[in-house]
Amino acid sequence: MELDDPGFDHSVLIEFRDRVAEGDRADRLLGLFVDRLVEAGPVRRGGRQRADSTHVLAAVRTLDRAEPVGETLRRALEALAEADGVWPADVLAPERAERYGL
Repeated sequence: MELDDPGFDHSVLIEFRDRVAEGDRADRLLGLFVDRLVEAGPVRRGGRQRADSTHVLAAVRTLDRAEPVGETLRRALEALAEADGVWPADVLAPERAERYGL
């Protein structure tokens, strides 16, 4: 595919969505998908699946609380590194330095 190739027309997705929505195709497709998941192991037949946002909201809330702490720590370490450029190399484990860089 060339870099200037325009790709596919957006109407292809719309037409596909319309074809899947006809009859009970969407339900059959979902059933096939669940069957494959049961075969692969992450889903049990007859088990209850739920889409509860409570767990997602709790994870986001935890992240919201932890993120300022991490950001404060990052800024403090940057200030220390700026004040004494040798200090981070002495304290930081080599694998962390490689992973996180400056």
